[in-house]
Amino acid sequence: MKNFLIAAMILFVVTGVAQAAPEKVWQPEIRVGLKSGVKQVTLQVSAPCVMINAAKGNIVQKIPAAKDFVVAFDKMELNAIEIRPEKIPMKDLRTTIDGKEYYGGVTVNKGKDALTVINLAPLEEYLRGVVSKEMSPSFPAEALKAQAVAARTFAMKNRGRHVKDGYDLCDSTHCQVYIGVAKYDSVDRAIDETHAMVLTFKDKLADTNFHTDSGGMTESVGDVWGTAVSYLIAVKEVLQPGEPWTVKVPVKDFSSRFGEGFGDLKSVNLSKMTIGKEAKDRTPSGRVKSAQVVGTKKILTLEGTELRRKFSLPSTLFDMTIDGDAVVFTGYGHGHGVGMSQVGARDYAKGGWSYEKILAHYYSGTKLKKLY
Repeated sequence: MKNFLIAAMILFVVTGVAQAAPEKVWQPEIRVGLKSGVKQVTLQVSAPCVMINAAKGNIVQKIPAAKDFVVAFDKMELNAIEIRPEKIPMKDLRTTIDGKEYYGGVTVNKGKDALTVINLAPLEEYLRGVVSKEMSPSFPAEALKAQAVAARTFAMKNRGRHVKDGYDLCDSTHCQVYIGVAKYDSVDRAIDETHAMVLTFKDKLADTNFHTDSGGMTESVGDVWGTAVSYLIAVKEVLQPGEPWTVKVPVKDFSSRFGEGFGDLKSVNLSKMTIGKEAKDRTPSGRVKSAQVVGTKKILTLEGTELRRKFSLPSTLFDMTIDGDAVVFTGYGHGHGVGMSQVGARDYAKGGWSYEKILAHYYSGTKLKKLY
């Protein structure tokens, strides 16, 4: 039986302040934005819950377990509601949202034209849905532990990134990819064995950016986003270079990306790539700082990040040449290159490194700390 929110508001309003089930061990709660612009959402909880008026904290309705109920935009009278467990700890609750299972509870915010659906996830449980997606559960245990610490630190450091949208973090690569409930023993152990551990620098949470594969050497953050950070500098990997990639773009398509004022492509000017060697047009790691493309009507100097974005390149660690009727990009690595390389962490773990040593390598000068 589906219960619509308007009936709940009219028939089941009760007085008093909502009492969430006490946690045996406290941990932060992360509000993860899952859906926006929707007219309704179907929810189901794994244990008895209460619906709370988010603005005032009073209980609006009791929600039974294992029964679908619908929150609909046109029937919702409150600006925001929260669904929290009545008796069990939040970490033990599972909420199914439009058929997909998530850790913890849920908030539904009513906007001008639609609803925003937000997962209320305890941090340690949230990490189970992050680490299992951001790193292969088959990776060595110490690599998974390093990823767990980096992801936990990133979540706390960037908590509130989407405050204007009504939540802390999104579930995409803009923040960290979060897939909800995921069941991998290797990931669970990595999270449990690093419980509450974060990286700090001068007693503040560190920026723990990470990426898939550096290609042989990571990148200094200042060469990617413009602001230097002492512990996010270029470091070499155990393997150089990494797995190569090639992207071919027809010359006509390449030229068309720069508008009619560019004309037809005549040549490209970019120094030869050597990993770990700086040049006028390359950063100290060997990534493309800038490249010149010469058209029949205009000459353009483009940043490596712009070329990567325009042509969906895996990284900025590449060479660029013209071969017949195609522009050929050949390079190494996947991602922005800043911070921990997940492939690098895997290789170091295979070589016997602990997660502490892996993190110290990629985030030089940081310290591990138990946050809660």
